[in-house]
Amino acid sequence: MRYFAATALFLFGLAACSGPGSVSPRKALVYEMPGTPSATYVMESSQDISVDIPGMGPMDIQGSSEATLAMVFTQVEGGLEITATFEKLTASMNNPMAAPITATESDVTGDLVFTIDAFGAGTVVSTPEVNEAVEQMVGAAGLAHEFFPRLPGGVVDPGESWTDTIRYEIQVGTGEAASKSVVTYTLVGDTVVDGVSLLHITYVSDGEVVANASQAGTEVIQEFSGTTDGIFLWDPARNLLVVNETDSEMDGSTEVPASGMPPFPMVVSAKGSVRLQGG
Repeated sequence: MRYFAATALFLFGLAACSGPGSVSPRKALVYEMPGTPSATYVMESSQDISVDIPGMGPMDIQGSSEATLAMVFTQVEGGLEITATFEKLTASMNNPMAAPITATESDVTGDLVFTIDAFGAGTVVSTPEVNEAVEQMVGAAGLAHEFFPRLPGGVVDPGESWTDTIRYEIQVGTGEAASKSVVTYTLVGDTVVDGVSLLHITYVSDGEVVANASQAGTEVIQEFSGTTDGIFLWDPARNLLVVNETDSEMDGSTEVPASGMPPFPMVVSAKGSVRLQGG
């Protein structure tokens, strides 16, 4: 779900919900053992990237993905350990200067295992083996840091906000990427979906990513920054994420130092969604 050559953030999207319900008694918002030891999520994302190459004019790149991710939760010291399996995966990316790239679950062998603490901060334990040609599209390691929104660790009332900084470095294909996002979350209140009372939380993220890789022996450097607006729905009774949505706009550049050309400006628009299967 992370395209090094196309975009810079692992993204999620929106699901519809009903209007607000009554305000329920508050408890501390922390990650702890869910009411069920396993859950399955469906993730969808789409990206539209515009690149302006000197002497060639604008070039558009589109990417999309849909994945079914089965998760098993285990209580460990300091938080939760999560084993995530790609049950289904369909991803594609077109590039006018190269052949289209596609990926399926057959390109992923093994599980992603990571831990999160009470606030949702992730640590990678192990990653699956991924076909090198599509490794940048799957971006499994990024899920450990970006799949679960951050929680405040205490009691929050409607209208109150909290801020967290998400910072990590991961290997991406033949290179690496460093990501930093400052995210401000606000509890809007309760909402009722199919008779279940959920917490409705909005967030705004200011993020930046610096990535570098070697492609055919040539160094490529990418830098992006921009904002992401999102919401997520949290089930306090089951301690489960139910919906996460994002809408991102980023500006950046790609530089090939050996070419002697100035960096190519790029604009990225992206949307995506994470939904708990079965609600």
